[in-house]
Amino acid sequence: MSYRILILIMLIWSCKSNKGAPPKLEYNDPLLIRCDSIKKVAKLDFKNGVKEYDILGTVEMSEFEKFYWNFMLTKYQITIKANDQPSLLEECYAESMNFEIEKKYGDDFIERTMKEARAEFKK
Repeated sequence: MSYRILILIMLIWSCKSNKGAPPKLEYNDPLLIRCDSIKKVAKLDFKNGVKEYDILGTVEMSEFEKFYWNFMLTKYQITIKANDQPSLLEECYAESMNFEIEKKYGDDFIERTMKEARAEFKK
């Protein structure tokens, strides 16, 4: 019986001593560095007046969608773009640009403008 307790204590002690620090994340991956650079480009573009809201994924172009895209361009000077197979760098740019737009106009900006555009579209 005492051997079992001794083995259990040794097993627990060995598990505790092998416990190391969690691995550190390396930010040296060239793709992550390029993504960070592209995000900075998007932020600079936004400051210089470029406003492109990117929809990542497939978009079905209905009459309302066409109206909405024109509505956003004329009312807010925002170009809506769609890309159903973006590269990682295109996603990085889009994510940053969309963030800047939503930061300026509010998190619910797209939902609000959709409602506003639907009301005008029905007229």
